[in-house]
Amino acid sequence: MTGAISEKLQETLFELNRVEEREQKFKEENRAILSAISAMSGASNKIEVFNTLLKVIERYVSFDNALVLTRNKETEDSYSCLVSTSHSVENFLWQDGGTFSRCVNGQTVVLYAPERVKEFERLQSEDFDSCRSAIITGMTVNASESILILLAAEKGRFDTKAQQVVERFRPLIERTIIDIDYRERLQCLVSVKTQELTASRQRFRDFAKTAGDWFWEINNNLQFTYLSSPSNESFSAEPQAIMNQFNRQPDVKHRLLDLIQLEQPFSEVEWKVYQEGREQWISLSGRPYYDKRGNCMGFRGTAKDITARKQRVHELQQARQQAESANAAKSQFLAMMSHEIRTPLNAVMGLLDTLQQSPLDGEQAVWVSQMDKSAQLLLTIINDILDLSRIESERFSLHPEAINPRDSVTVVFNQLHEVSSRKDIQMEMDIADDVPESIYQDGNRFTQILLNLVGNAVKFTDHGKVKVSLRVFNGRLNLLVEDTGIGINPERKKDIFQPFTQADGSITRQYGGTGLGLSICKKLVSMMKGSIDFESELGVGTTFYIDIPLVESSPTEHVKKDNTDDNDLDSLNILVAEDSKANQMVVKLMLEKAGHQVVVANNGKEAVDFVHDGHVQFDMILMDMSMPVLCGVEATKQLRAEGYTLPIIALTANAMNEDKERCMEAGMDDFVTKPIRAVVLKQALRRHVKIES
Repeated sequence: MTGAISEKLQETLFELNRVEEREQKFKEENRAILSAISAMSGASNKIEVFNTLLKVIERYVSFDNALVLTRNKETEDSYSCLVSTSHSVENFLWQDGGTFSRCVNGQTVVLYAPERVKEFERLQSEDFDSCRSAIITGMTVNASESILILLAAEKGRFDTKAQQVVERFRPLIERTIIDIDYRERLQCLVSVKTQELTASRQRFRDFAKTAGDWFWEINNNLQFTYLSSPSNESFSAEPQAIMNQFNRQPDVKHRLLDLIQLEQPFSEVEWKVYQEGREQWISLSGRPYYDKRGNCMGFRGTAKDITARKQRVHELQQARQQAESANAAKSQFLAMMSHEIRTPLNAVMGLLDTLQQSPLDGEQAVWVSQMDKSAQLLLTIINDILDLSRIESERFSLHPEAINPRDSVTVVFNQLHEVSSRKDIQMEMDIADDVPESIYQDGNRFTQILLNLVGNAVKFTDHGKVKVSLRVFNGRLNLLVEDTGIGINPERKKDIFQPFTQADGSITRQYGGTGLGLSICKKLVSMMKGSIDFESELGVGTTFYIDIPLVESSPTEHVKKDNTDDNDLDSLNILVAEDSKANQMVVKLMLEKAGHQVVVANNGKEAVDFVHDGHVQFDMILMDMSMPVLCGVEATKQLRAEGYTLPIIALTANAMNEDKERCMEAGMDDFVTKPIRAVVLKQALRRHVKIES
């Protein structure tokens, strides 16, 4: 019994020694990794970074050469050498034969006979003198696949022990390759920017030699430090002779001094000078330039001769006065119509608003809602028809949304029901089954087109019918409006879509109207990338044809209709950086309602401090762009520079493309614009939780 216990004790002591040896080994490896990371941070180029990695590996694995291969998995088929220890291996051609795919998916492979592996089949026989055995590992970094290959000239140099060492060093290998790849792309970017800068400088020199303008530069004392000569041969005066008059015109000089003191760019500052008894005009434009410390050094810009332009402006002013007189009657007419229609409409909409706030039964609520929609539509139409400047300058705008085209036809029919009933006109609707219930169009503008066309059909039809048809053909929506009215004279077809034009002058007196309806329809259909035309026969009737692209939905509308259950997203710890108390409340309410834990920071500095504090392990940060103390962009840059890798999502009212680019360049992962919608926020959270999971 005593012998058995002794034997058991010996086994335990032996196992304990092995554990201590492994622990000591892991400590040594960890020290080596930390030392390598420290050395990498001070490396000046990719070769130094790569050599730092190899020094760690060669403590445990003996090899002769090493190289890193890379390719963009989306755009490239073959691998190219990113960095290596020998120029000879850089010239090898590498294709994926299956082994590389296994490696980028997480395996580490030892090759005892590389010549039998497909990836090495393009090597020449003499190449195998330095490639008798190999060990390969790989990983996927962003959109790139990277491969690390250790080569040895001795057969059987690598074994399972070496394989295990490489697998343990995978995190360090991955970090190194990311660093090398980043430095390589950065170096390429610097090279491209340098070439662009050189080309830009040469371009400026060429432009300066051939431009008709003068290029000038002045210091803060209004002394010229640079002045080019124009290539405009019709202007005989020398620039310096013109500029000598500068001090003799204190009003212009003081005006420029005031602009310069503001350190703001200026343009088209006109200056009248005299040359050989002749009046000439010069236009100055400039902007400040600064030294490296941000101190304003002066202004630089251009000067041009605008004498001929001033003469043309004078002539055009006279022509403009005549045109304005011609438009006065038309503008007065539109102003009167606007006043006369808006005054009663204001009372109608005010009473409708009061009705909506009062107790109503279901049927009454539907009536009031229909009235309100009709009033809003009428107001939209009045705004467009009566704002002559918008019509003539073509500044209509579309606001697409998900609409049901059947509803638009119903609204128009209800609007015209009383008029059509008085004239005993039959209103028909024929909508094909393949017309979707939801299309992506501007609902008011689509209804406005219908109201104009159907309204005209009812107006110019004394008996019979008016029919609206909707069809889908070749991915486009076809709209037909048919009537049995008076018809249109073929000779007037070319003018029918012109503003303030009727098919016949007598029609205006008999039926009324401004003659703007069809002109507006044509403009709106054109903005919808569609076409409008008609066929007509006098005394028989008219059919208008409209053809517009069928857009069933948009990405935004898909988001709106996303009904995915929130329960598929686990509870997250989310840091919200937002300076507006109202926005803090809205975002916090949305997130907490979805089951997440929320910590609020009032600015970017507080957000960084919360991350540094470490009491809460955040899964994600929602970062506003514009905040006091430290903005969201700078806070993100600081966190990324410190190695923070979890998702940061911009949550901002700055919705321009350039704002989004700034956020992404700073290191943010996504971009959500205000006003905030809960479903969009949920989509963003799920998108990045899936990435991290």
